[in-house]
Amino acid sequence: MDVEKDRTRYEVDRAKDVRLGGTHGIDEIMKAERLDAVVFPAASGAAVAAKPGYPTVIVPFGMIPNAPGGAGAPGGRGAGPNNTPFPPGFDAKPEPYGVSFTGSACSEPRLIELAYSFEQATKKRIPPPLFP
Repeated sequence: MDVEKDRTRYEVDRAKDVRLGGTHGIDEIMKAERLDAVVFPAASGAAVAAKPGYPTVIVPFGMIPNAPGGAGAPGGRGAGPNNTPFPPGFDAKPEPYGVSFTGSACSEPRLIELAYSFEQATKKRIPPPLFP
């Protein structure tokens, strides 16, 4: 293992992530389109924003079915019969689904405002159940 070579490769890849995800990604599109935030379905925007270290606020929006499908769809890598992603006898429950508000560096206050306004306008949020 060549630690110095690995470190150099990491630094090159990290600079590319910041450049493509931040400077020539989120920052560029937000400036060109005069946006306060970019909205993504579910948590997919978090991965884009995390590379340059930018914030994402996710608003719970509801629940979606969690069986069968996804990885267990025909041709998928399912674990159970008929290629379902669950083993036999597993009782799949709906999973939470949200909306991600992603912004440029230090935009957390504006993202929180937008996320809260979205939550209040849609009234779609389902609070988590209380545990006894």
